[in-house]
Amino acid sequence: MDHRICPLILSLTIILLITNDCHGRFYGRPFVDQDLESTNPIDMDDQLEAQGRLSSSSSSGANELLYLTSKHAKENREWALQAQKHHFDQLLGQVSGVAATKDFLYIFHRGNITWDQSSFNDDNIYQHQDRPVNVDTIVAVDLENADVMFSWGKDRFYLPHGISVDPQGNLWLTDVALHQAFRYKNNNFEQADLVLGERFVPGSDSNHFCKPTDVAVASTGTVYISDGYCNSRIVVFTPNGHYVTEFANNDNLRTPHSLALLENEDLICVADRENDRIMCYSAGLTSSISSDVIRRPPGLLLFELEQSELRKVYAIAHFGDVILALNGGPQSTVGISIDLGTEQIVDVWSPQNGSFYDAHDLSLTPNGRTFFVCQLSSTSSSLNNNQSKILKFDLEDYPVFISE
Repeated sequence: MDHRICPLILSLTIILLITNDCHGRFYGRPFVDQDLESTNPIDMDDQLEAQGRLSSSSSSGANELLYLTSKHAKENREWALQAQKHHFDQLLGQVSGVAATKDFLYIFHRGNITWDQSSFNDDNIYQHQDRPVNVDTIVAVDLENADVMFSWGKDRFYLPHGISVDPQGNLWLTDVALHQAFRYKNNNFEQADLVLGERFVPGSDSNHFCKPTDVAVASTGTVYISDGYCNSRIVVFTPNGHYVTEFANNDNLRTPHSLALLENEDLICVADRENDRIMCYSAGLTSSISSDVIRRPPGLLLFELEQSELRKVYAIAHFGDVILALNGGPQSTVGISIDLGTEQIVDVWSPQNGSFYDAHDLSLTPNGRTFFVCQLSSTSSSLNNNQSKILKFDLEDYPVFISE
């Protein structure tokens, strides 16, 4: 046998072993690329075994193998060296969020403020309302060389959390101390043009949040907000900020921490952090890019992904029907890529040193070729000294066989 074929068979066998343990339901079909030339596949067992997550399931139940195009994520070390050159770890406090546009990577950080046991009382009221973050909390850096382009946000935020960019290029931010979500027009960062929630007032009605975590916005302008650390719901608003509905209240979410909107499939997926799972609901969009999606009301639970490889899912994003899931928190973790059409893992990714530590958020660039991961801090001794708070990954095509 050709010695080059042996590693390929080994890696593909590992993929089959891992993916049989993934549970979920989806209404799509995988894209089969018959013309893809063979490239070097990845070997995922070392990463998962190091994290204690390699499944012992047998692949004997596979009926047919499909040859798919997928993407393997690899850390861009050149960008990491540039980030170190710019002293990111000294410039940035706790990094809670990242959002990539075609021009910049926006970084949302907490300066010298940390979230600890003294931050809130038993009623979720922030205890340091006289102490806004006294440095610029939003830093825009170049996607290619990590140069700092500009920054803003001094004395506006108290405990930054989520950051995202909508299809119109507007910036959305959440602050868990303020219990609010903000929209800033892409040509005016001086003042938010839309503010949802009441300043420093937690609540669970249509006008209040309790530590909201993330925002996703459809091309129609429909707004979805995950709420949050002390509520367990997804709240839907019109483009002008009028309350529409909410859902997931009865699904026992424990810290809905991140959102991914798959508009082609009319899906809004939620990282249910403390339950180690991903929940996907109908988005209920008034018009869909995909003509074969039947109009559904928002909030119908369509499926959940719950498997041993998901451990405290802090952030999710997607390209096509593939979900990038970032396991996070103050522990060593890896990220995984799940093909929703086949319900199977197609990639496992981590920094060059083998694992993340205190990973908190991720963001995919609009062209789908790269994504960025932020780690809340880089002060743990578990971190490699060469690992930054901000990491860049490149996505490269590679072949994968999976069971139908």
